[in-house]
Amino acid sequence: MLDDAIREIPPLMADPELLKKALDHVIVNAIKYTPDGGAVTVSASVVEDRRLGEMAEIRVKDTGIGIDPEHHKIIFEKLYQLGEVKLHSSSRTFYKGGGAGLGLAVASGIVKALQGSIWVESEGRNEETFPGSTFFIRLPLMKE
Repeated sequence: MLDDAIREIPPLMADPELLKKALDHVIVNAIKYTPDGGAVTVSASVVEDRRLGEMAEIRVKDTGIGIDPEHHKIIFEKLYQLGEVKLHSSSRTFYKGGGAGLGLAVASGIVKALQGSIWVESEGRNEETFPGSTFFIRLPLMKE
């Protein structure tokens, strides 16, 4: 689901194709770890970053299995995979299908190249209560 407020965000200082690739990786990841009947919501707003001033903040929130806090930083490293390797597949949307461990690393690299930041917040991983995860991407607004 796409939040209508996204259309209100001022222009970003970002290459649209690179941004699309980064968002694709984050959104596909959210879909993979959200069971049937769950939801993935993309929203955005302008926020004040204490170091960089006004930024666009894009949020990808899912109602999936979540991520343990000790994995919040490492999931953005190349070849890092959560879950059982035997469940991994080449499907882009197979539930808990995993992958090569490159998607979030690629997204992180793109966001950093665009002078932004990316992180995740989640209470933890639980395949019964589905605490979900929210990925945050902050990018600079175009200077006037």
